[in-house]
Amino acid sequence: MASPGTPRPAMTRVVSCSRSTEKDLPAGAVDYKDHGEAAINSADDGGSDAIDAKEVAKTLRKMDLIVMPMMTIILAFCYIDRTNMGLAMVVGMGKELHFGTYEYSIALLVFFPGYAIAALPSNYVLAKVPVRYWLPLLSVLFGLLTLGCGFVREFAGLASVRAFLGVCEAGVYPTVVMVLSSWYPRYHFGKRMAVVGCGASLISALSGVLAWAFSRISTPNYSGWRWIFILEGSITTILALGAFFVLDEYPSKSKFLNAEQRRTAVRMIAEDREELEDQKLTVGLVFECLHDWKIWIFGAVYMFSVAATYGLAYFVPLILNQRMGYSGAISQLMSTPPYFYAFILAVGLATVSDRWRMRSPFVIFLQLNVVLGITLTRWGPNTGSQYLGLFFCIGASIVNGPMIVIYAQNNAPTRAKRSVSSGLQLSFGALGGIIGSTVFRSQDAPTYTPGIIVVLCFSAAIIAICSLMNIYLNRLNRLQKETGVVLEGQRSFLYTP
Repeated sequence: MASPGTPRPAMTRVVSCSRSTEKDLPAGAVDYKDHGEAAINSADDGGSDAIDAKEVAKTLRKMDLIVMPMMTIILAFCYIDRTNMGLAMVVGMGKELHFGTYEYSIALLVFFPGYAIAALPSNYVLAKVPVRYWLPLLSVLFGLLTLGCGFVREFAGLASVRAFLGVCEAGVYPTVVMVLSSWYPRYHFGKRMAVVGCGASLISALSGVLAWAFSRISTPNYSGWRWIFILEGSITTILALGAFFVLDEYPSKSKFLNAEQRRTAVRMIAEDREELEDQKLTVGLVFECLHDWKIWIFGAVYMFSVAATYGLAYFVPLILNQRMGYSGAISQLMSTPPYFYAFILAVGLATVSDRWRMRSPFVIFLQLNVVLGITLTRWGPNTGSQYLGLFFCIGASIVNGPMIVIYAQNNAPTRAKRSVSSGLQLSFGALGGIIGSTVFRSQDAPTYTPGIIVVLCFSAAIIAICSLMNIYLNRLNRLQKETGVVLEGQRSFLYTP
């Protein structure tokens, strides 16, 4: 943002936090030079202001070691709860707790209202409390509540614990998003966010193998499904307590980077955007950011996407068991391989997306994969084609969640606006979770046709909205280049289409 004493060209117009933005490598991609990033990516040109390329690479490697492993592990154990429910159901939870037609869907549903309400306020708290305190606290609480699921004796107890679990988990993903987006420039952030998000999903899927091993434990008072929650909740709690000692703050205050690396990290961010790190997140500023309609659009797109992700996460073990005829143990194991495909897909597509500085074409491509996959799963002529469909729809839906979050974060330049954007997106994601847990109904087994039709409709909406947003953001970027219009209150800022 220009300082008060900096004169503006006469024709410059300003587009504020609640207005619009724009951009333009392959047809419509954004050139780094338009973002003031030439110094980062063209250090070899020898300009006096260029950041040394070797120092950038060294700093990024150090940042990756500091930030990504712990973010991935914490997020993974947050996800594990969502796969635990389906696996516990397969090995006898519903029978022991006397589930009827609707109880399983209700037990999934009660998680989300608290999640939807608490996600945005959690980011407000994050602006006041250091990351190393807030994230471990949330993780300890959801670990203890996950453990508590193993001790419930009736459906009402399970539903109550899961309602509180939703409140505690609500702040985890938005905090992870905020930490990553604050450490990295926009076109280094995409791959990291995809690796963390999909790496966490892969770890949670591998927990299916661990959950199967835990489910083999049986004692007179605690059957196998209970040990899934007890042991995995205990592991989560222990890891969360350890996280307090290894989590770092933002780059300018990092205790793990040396002085030169801190300067390099801060300068990379400054070349990318005006972070406004010292800007206080007040209630008034939250409402100012919420006036930007684009934030709501990104929230809706995320909701449509995660409705499929949540529904599949909860019901894939049941689909494998009831529709494809695999035994309970085999269905647990068979639910894991699609997550390996998702991780490979995430790394590949996010790397290309960062290089091209584009997001919406990749969101559309992934959603088309979801359409293909879920169509094969429902209407495939044999078990092989149906299982192949699970690879496409699970893999693409898992990758598309982080990709949509990246899309929104890239188009919110300040930390305050990214905080509001991620909080609102995750609240919308909770609404998607409600949809996913209700449209995939137990009484529709084994085909779950109503849920599949809803996913197809949502996919059409995502494709249409992202196509229109791509056109709109590219038009604004052209306007900025031709007339000097200031987007998001920052002179050199361009949107990521």
